[in-house]
Amino acid sequence: MDILYRRGKLEDCSKIAEGIDLASGGIMDFLFDGLLENYTAAEVMADSLRDETGYDSYKNAIVAEYQDDIIGITYSYPSKFHEISEETKKFFPSDRLEFLADFFNSRVENSLFLDSIYVDERFRGLGIGNRLIDATKQKAKQNGYKQLSLMVMNDNVIARRAYERNSFELVKHIDVKEHRLIPNKGGIYLLVSDVDK
Repeated sequence: MDILYRRGKLEDCSKIAEGIDLASGGIMDFLFDGLLENYTAAEVMADSLRDETGYDSYKNAIVAEYQDDIIGITYSYPSKFHEISEETKKFFPSDRLEFLADFFNSRVENSLFLDSIYVDERFRGLGIGNRLIDATKQKAKQNGYKQLSLMVMNDNVIARRAYERNSFELVKHIDVKEHRLIPNKGGIYLLVSDVDK
């Protein structure tokens, strides 16, 4: 199978946003629920990704492409941007941000934060996720980071095993209560791996 791994492009914004949304475990649905009548969370994110200047640009994505179709993505940025920013406070209701406060306040300082990883269900089990993680570790090294960090739902056992195989270790358990839009059981784990592992 001839899969191309490359940096994200402007025309990839919708697919990258869809991947981020699907990888979020309901967090994006929770944050955006009922805020914008005619737009989905992925549509709003796609628009934000088109801005080339911020940390939330499409340029921070790596995509796996097969036969001109994006079948997987990683989206990463410096961990210092994993926070509740002033811009975030202006957009989202304070009760939702409070609900996720520990999630947004947890990070591995001076690491590249792997915010999202998603592989299309039709292509899982082929090592695409591992290749995307390797490519993101290379990106981290190229940008001077010694560590790659990420978060995973406690009950996402398949993803947790994949991260363990890629040398990720537990840093912190984050208590995120179950919600109808965030159907996790047992909170979220913050993990880290050295980029040379």
